[in-house]
Amino acid sequence: MEKQIERARKIRAILTDVDGILTDGKVNFFITADGRMDEFKSFHTQDGVAALLCRKAGIILGIITGRRHETTVRRAEILGYKYMYQGFLTKLGPLNDILEREHITAEEVAYIGDDITDLPLLKKVGFAATVPDAVSSVKEAAHLITTRAGGNGAYREVIDFILQAQGKLAPLTNVCENGWNLEPAPKMQIITSKEGLA
Repeated sequence: MEKQIERARKIRAILTDVDGILTDGKVNFFITADGRMDEFKSFHTQDGVAALLCRKAGIILGIITGRRHETTVRRAEILGYKYMYQGFLTKLGPLNDILEREHITAEEVAYIGDDITDLPLLKKVGFAATVPDAVSSVKEAAHLITTRAGGNGAYREVIDFILQAQGKLAPLTNVCENGWNLEPAPKMQIITSKEGLA
């Protein structure tokens, strides 16, 4: 546990996959009135508060996902994410782009993922986290496996662990009494690739 805490203390940016982490991993399709097939996603409110806590703590937030969906973009914008890379099944490029833009090292980045497309990032970053139903190779690469499932507060569990390790979690609980006073959200950088899935 001490090694995990030591890794978490260095984190300045938290990046995550979407399906299976911010959602339960299921893809819910429906047919629109004009006959098109579309999908909807469900997000956990505690994960949303986790993003606000990170903003308050000055931690950079980003998403790197293989799918492209407007719901994810809107959710990330509302919560103040700085980076959105969608349609990327090959994810090292987005990570390297963020490292260059933010002048940080991979050791200062946490990544949360659950499938083999996430493995290159999980093996490169300073703090790798996943969920209980991740594929075996991902669990082997992770520094932390949450107790909560994806889409059910797993993201919040990782955020709380990192903020606790940095000594920021307890002071942040005072925002509920004293007001959030959040700085304006950064304009989110949205980079879309055609490599992934719509």
